[in-house]
Amino acid sequence: MNIKIRGSAQLFNENWWASSKGPIAEILQEDNEVSWMYEADPQTGKSWEPRRDSSGSWPILRKTGKMQDKVKIRPTGVGLFATKTTNYGPFHMTGTSRMVARPWLGVPLMSMPKINESVKKAILKGKTLRF
Repeated sequence: MNIKIRGSAQLFNENWWASSKGPIAEILQEDNEVSWMYEADPQTGKSWEPRRDSSGSWPILRKTGKMQDKVKIRPTGVGLFATKTTNYGPFHMTGTSRMVARPWLGVPLMSMPKINESVKKAILKGKTLRF
């Protein structure tokens, strides 16, 4: 007796990272810029601490704009991203004994649904197996 089965199945794109890391970096770049606009920690949404004194009328962390303007999120190895910033950017992230922390870089919660969708599209972009 011969039994014939016909159908198809979606194969996963094993190289999904290569096709999704660029779009993920763009999502992170855009959403971190939104956090700067709201002067908030991108991961928690918590507003940055105000200045101790009224030392200027410019927005927090933007006296010259150098730090914000230099932030460029780029994909590197598997699952890693890198960014360029000023030499004083890390001190604002963690704070010092004389300065409160104002985290300005991270994976924003608002990015996660967009990242999930991008990865899903990349994974399911595989070929269809016909049988």
